[in-house]
Amino acid sequence: MTLVYRDAGHILGSAIVELTLPSGGRDRRLVFSGDLGNPGSALMKDPEKVFDADIVLMESTYGDRDHRPLEDTIEEFAEVLDETHAAGGNVLIPAFAVGRTQEILYHLSMLYHQGRLKQQMVFLDSPMAIRVTELYDRKRKSLNPDDLKVLNIAAQGDTSNYLLVLRLTRTVEESMAINRIHGGAIIIAGAGMCTGGRIIHHFRYHLGKPNTRVVIVGFQAAGTLGRQLVDGVKRVKVLGDELVVKARIHTIGGFSAHAGQHQLLGWAGPYRALRRRESPSIPDS
Repeated sequence: MTLVYRDAGHILGSAIVELTLPSGGRDRRLVFSGDLGNPGSALMKDPEKVFDADIVLMESTYGDRDHRPLEDTIEEFAEVLDETHAAGGNVLIPAFAVGRTQEILYHLSMLYHQGRLKQQMVFLDSPMAIRVTELYDRKRKSLNPDDLKVLNIAAQGDTSNYLLVLRLTRTVEESMAINRIHGGAIIIAGAGMCTGGRIIHHFRYHLGKPNTRVVIVGFQAAGTLGRQLVDGVKRVKVLGDELVVKARIHTIGGFSAHAGQHQLLGWAGPYRALRRRESPSIPDS
């Protein structure tokens, strides 16, 4: 029996599993897609394609729709940042520590080097996300070389210049100090669905402020605090206290790290072609 991992392009280390084992006098191949990456995402390589399988088990998180184009997504993101700066408030971004945080930092870096980032303080307020970001830096050879080339050119080849306004807050004391800043900051913190983590503490201080903007950049499961905010509830319970939601909530879905409908079909296409060649009587559908 052989087991091969292929790059799924979803997050660093994500893999397509290809299992080959003898059965009935010949080798049989099972391919499990795992979470397939969005080719439009920054930093990740495109998912590898596998062209031969007897059985394919495939994810379909976004099998019913495509994502908004990345260019439009970045423009919407930049507009929210500009609007918040003009209002004198802070931007809160609940983000998953692996993958989503690093992509958001990449786009903030690009906006910074384009002279479009007005905020002069960006806080990465998650010990886990900080460690993962450092891991991404060490594993640069596994990342998309084209995206890194663009970033390196912008930073003039110096990785310390990627995002000069970025501050890493590792300790609880550093995290608490952020809440003394009443405007001009971007705060990235976990958890991605607002089910815990440091983002909850920032909500306690900022959800009640009309000049606060909460930017939702990931999927929010039913029943989570993040989903409640997306659904537009006016009151939420945070750390035992009921808070009135006066902050504006922005959902930006184009940053998804999952492949959209047409990308999923494109990845599955080679298998369908192989199946038609081997069994001409099987219809396309």
